[in-house]
Amino acid sequence: MTASVRPVPALLGLPVVTGVTAGACVVALAGLGAAGHGGFATEPAGALALAVAAVAAAVAASRLARSGHRAAGRLATGLAASLLAYLGLAVLAVATVAAGHRWAGPAVAAWNSAWIPPLALLQLTASAAVRTGTVTPKAHRYVGLVLGAATLVNALLTTATEPFDGLPTIAGESWRTALAPVGAAVTLLGVAALLLLPVTLWRAALGSHHTVRARLGVAAAATTAAPLTVVFCLLLAIARAPGDVEPSLGSVAFLVALSGAAVFAAACAVTAARGTTEPRRVGTVVRGTGLAAAALLVVGAGTLVAAPGSSLGPTSVALVVSALTVVVGGGAWAGTGRLAALLTAAPEAPAVAPVTPRGGAEGTAAGDAPPHAGTPDAAVSDVVETTGPGAAAAEVAPDASGAAVRAPTPTGAGVRVPAPAGAVPASVGGLTAREREVLAALAEGASNAGIAAQLVVSERTVDAHLRAIFVKLGLTPGGDTNRRVRAARIWLEHARQRR
Repeated sequence: MTASVRPVPALLGLPVVTGVTAGACVVALAGLGAAGHGGFATEPAGALALAVAAVAAAVAASRLARSGHRAAGRLATGLAASLLAYLGLAVLAVATVAAGHRWAGPAVAAWNSAWIPPLALLQLTASAAVRTGTVTPKAHRYVGLVLGAATLVNALLTTATEPFDGLPTIAGESWRTALAPVGAAVTLLGVAALLLLPVTLWRAALGSHHTVRARLGVAAAATTAAPLTVVFCLLLAIARAPGDVEPSLGSVAFLVALSGAAVFAAACAVTAARGTTEPRRVGTVVRGTGLAAAALLVVGAGTLVAAPGSSLGPTSVALVVSALTVVVGGGAWAGTGRLAALLTAAPEAPAVAPVTPRGGAEGTAAGDAPPHAGTPDAAVSDVVETTGPGAAAAEVAPDASGAAVRAPTPTGAGVRVPAPAGAVPASVGGLTAREREVLAALAEGASNAGIAAQLVVSERTVDAHLRAIFVKLGLTPGGDTNRRVRAARIWLEHARQRR
């Protein structure tokens, strides 16, 4: 289910403005670098990567605006602006240091903290692309506030002793931190904030079904890019010591990694916002995320093994790194393949005998769960019947206990849910607007967590809405079919009648 609001015309020309501004920053950094100023901050690779990422985020903002995802479009615009700010602050910092200006210190401190906002915004953009509610989620507020505080604390407490003098940010000896415990506490809170949205979205994706599951999975993979970037930054610190890797090279690599994460998240946001996801595209996103995590693990372990103080010889190091690559890489390839298949699996359509309602009484002592609901296949066999070509296809809808049961989708062929006599109202006109949104998400295959993730409400609120929906639709507990399945069928039948 996607939002249906008007596009934002102001965002349609954003890529051009972003491209021109980013190009000007790259040219300015190149000029400063040619004059012998700036160190790694003026390296063409890092500057170009940030410029490309800013333009990609602007393009995503424009596409999200055209598709009606206003909140995601605004956040993607913020992502583009934050990347441009990073470039602009680099120009300002290098120029003020070169001129010996009194504002050089604050400029460098601001530049040194400008990498944090893009991490927050790339997560928020991907998460907003699958939201249908108009209220800002509490998780979004938490991520924004904590990472905003981390940016401010980092800028105020951390100063460069010799900015741009051959010692970039990953070299600890080039920076000193005041009130170190405060900085450490804010850093831990920031890391926790970056993990909140990936955990929430992965949980919602794995508990949902079919199209909803795929869309939430793509958004979850996009938000995972932010903590992976932080892990990459930590690995660069390890590479600096004990790995003895050139710090300038590591810092440029971090800029490229940050830019890549922003491009990846922007592309995933556009994909998730489309409402339908191709299995090949979902597989590419999930595999890319998993293999990136595997590569970081191999690089980190390899750096420690190959450190100058290691007792292993070159041959032993090569064998250990090769074995790690095969084991970790192979495991990541197989695991992400299964995960992608799970996210994109089409609902099955088993042939079973039709169910005969028992006098309209839908009674089992277990409430909503159908008889033999211990397994998904058993649950399906109790609520579906075969039909000929052109009939409604089955959609998976989890019941309250997590068992998978199926409701029909508007198109396809295979199975449909029978309607017990007297249990299916002719319309859903008695539902509130929010209840209609909940019921529509349920009919798409979303679990309670998936509905909560899309509508920006708590799972407890979803439970309350579902109880109200069941009452208004006259769906009493018990019987040969699950109330969630019957409610989904009512909504889909109502949608077909409206067309």
